[in-house]
Amino acid sequence: MRLLVALMLLLEMSGIADANGADIFNSNCVICHQSDGKGITGMYPPLADSIGSYAAIPEGRAYLVHVVAFGMTGAISVHGQLYNGVMQPWQKFTDENVAQVLNYVLTTFNAKLLPSGFSPLTSDEVRKYRTTNAGLGNVHKEREALMKALAILRAGGS
Repeated sequence: MRLLVALMLLLEMSGIADANGADIFNSNCVICHQSDGKGITGMYPPLADSIGSYAAIPEGRAYLVHVVAFGMTGAISVHGQLYNGVMQPWQKFTDENVAQVLNYVLTTFNAKLLPSGFSPLTSDEVRKYRTTNAGLGNVHKEREALMKALAILRAGGS
């Protein structure tokens, strides 16, 4: 446990100003979500093959930004597996860092789930979504609403 805390502190102190999405992911996210994006069963949810469809609607894009920027807590289900933990907020990330790491995760681990004509997130888009400080519990509620909206979209509704 002490090693994990020490590693997280070291990662927190590492500079990310000039990093690209892969560097940011590998320096900050890989400890929980793993290098393949598949997470750790029961502890940290997979990002791989799970979040690409979120980019199809503005609410999903905002949610992705909010999870990274503000963190999240509460039980979620991904691929039928329950996860009940805390995603820490990454407030130190610039708008460009958030866009880069999300675009990396989306295009690297979720390419087949991305909507046709996918447009990568931009720093301006991230800035717009970050103006509302969602907070840990609110991001969880936002996820619930997003899951309902995506289910309607998949069913062909509007």
